[in-house]
Amino acid sequence: MFSVTSFFKAFSVALILGVCAVLFALWKHSSSQLNYASRDMDWEWSWMYYEPFSNGIQTTRTKDTKQLLFRRVDTSSKLTTVVNITYTNKLEIIVTYEDSCLSGSFFPAKLKLNQTPQQQISFQCEKNGRGYLFRRTANQLTSVQIKSDKFELKENFSEWPIDELKKDQFIQQHSNFFKGKGQSDVYEWSRD
Repeated sequence: MFSVTSFFKAFSVALILGVCAVLFALWKHSSSQLNYASRDMDWEWSWMYYEPFSNGIQTTRTKDTKQLLFRRVDTSSKLTTVVNITYTNKLEIIVTYEDSCLSGSFFPAKLKLNQTPQQQISFQCEKNGRGYLFRRTANQLTSVQIKSDKFELKENFSEWPIDELKKDQFIQQHSNFFKGKGQSDVYEWSRD
């Protein structure tokens, strides 16, 4: 005979197992994203820009100068896109294609950065042979498109907290002022 109590117990167990399965899948996806091509850095999610089952924005600080970095990874295309700010206040974009390669070798690609015309560029294999790297600086970042035989990348930087990089650098350059105002998590400027 059918019992309402038994039905609710079975439903509750199924619901709990379903929630646990979803949480496990989120954790597994998040963990693989954070650890992908970490370059010996401890990446964390930028929770305001976290997108479950997607490629949200991650953040870290360099170990030596405590410089703030943002990145997005695309494990299916073997890409990492990192944005930081140089000591001359220019934005730097670093795109890495993870693939074993011969140190110093190149492959061609086409770049469209912001509103500039498309141009031919080269990705160069890193000295460690773990991947190909391309970097470029700009006064502002609105978008980037890179096409090659190996991948296609499109990134809209309006979805990134770029202003946080500039703000963080300003605070580091004027750390004594901000410490005097009671901010305890201020890093000293150390990139001269």
